[in-house]
Amino acid sequence: MPEPMPRPMPRLGPRPGPRHRLRACVAVALLGILVACGGGQDSSPREPAESESEQAAADLAKGTCWEDQQLPATLGEDEFEKWVEKYAGGDSALGGAMRDDAAFTNEVDCAEPHALEVYNIVEVAPELEERVEQYADLLDQDSALYRRIRDQVNDRCVDGSPYAAAMGKLPVQLGPSLNPDSGLHLAWDPYPAERWEKGEHKFVCTFEQDEPGTLRFADLTTRKVPVAARVCLNVPGKFVPCRGPHQAEDIGHLVLNTAIEQGQVNARRAISKGPDGRQVAFTDAEYDRLDKVCQSLLTRVSRDRGDTTAKVFPGSVKQWPTPDGAYVASCFALEDFDPPPKVRGTVFNKG
Repeated sequence: MPEPMPRPMPRLGPRPGPRHRLRACVAVALLGILVACGGGQDSSPREPAESESEQAAADLAKGTCWEDQQLPATLGEDEFEKWVEKYAGGDSALGGAMRDDAAFTNEVDCAEPHALEVYNIVEVAPELEERVEQYADLLDQDSALYRRIRDQVNDRCVDGSPYAAAMGKLPVQLGPSLNPDSGLHLAWDPYPAERWEKGEHKFVCTFEQDEPGTLRFADLTTRKVPVAARVCLNVPGKFVPCRGPHQAEDIGHLVLNTAIEQGQVNARRAISKGPDGRQVAFTDAEYDRLDKVCQSLLTRVSRDRGDTTAKVFPGSVKQWPTPDGAYVASCFALEDFDPPPKVRGTVFNKG
């Protein structure tokens, strides 16, 4: 589904705005918020039984785990082309959005190594669902409708998690930050097309591992995730391993589109001219509201924090918005000094 966004090198320094604070002009990958769905390498094509994909969809449930078969490999290229003709109107670009969709054909015990976990199944608000006239509407990533669906699905996928609890009543989408080389990803997809057409208008939220393992979505806010999968930085913006000395840890990504629509953040006013050119800077009130989300997340994932705090840092001007229309920011855990002192390890030490 959505394509992962590039992650240019960030900068750490004074945070712009009416008060002097630490700043990180970061370009975030939004892994788990906007990342493409799909598993590992395609298996050899084979001809499925007539009701195979429908049976797989019927077995989908929150908390189930699966191998990494994708639609083209499971259906075979000829049948996949028919699938594209039927559900994407024959549009190859829209059909390409389904090419890495999980086929959900082989369920496995979640205690055993698996590639995919369906960690949640959600629906969008009825008034938004009613705007979807055909399945192809769910594949057009450039449309305003798709982006509204994306934001609402991302928001609801994390229901019941520390990310949702940290958001509170603020209309933002918060998700994990994971090293892009970790092989760990979050994704979402509409229900398989044939089931959607029959009225099951739902979305699957998946936690994916490039190398099958036993990690679960619920583990992402705990010490169970390898430290190498976390994201840490040094001034002036160099990504470094979290096991070594670093000055900040990226603990969560924020998408602010809904907050902007509801007037909680002023996107146009946020862009200003600073000493190094155009920059993104929030107002005091906006920083305060968003800092509370970041601090709330930190308290849920970390104990014995000492002088470590969590603050929000807006993305760079190039990400305001991103090519996908998302307004992004990050939550950084760091000691609130200028410059922040170096530490080792990760703040995720619960569980």
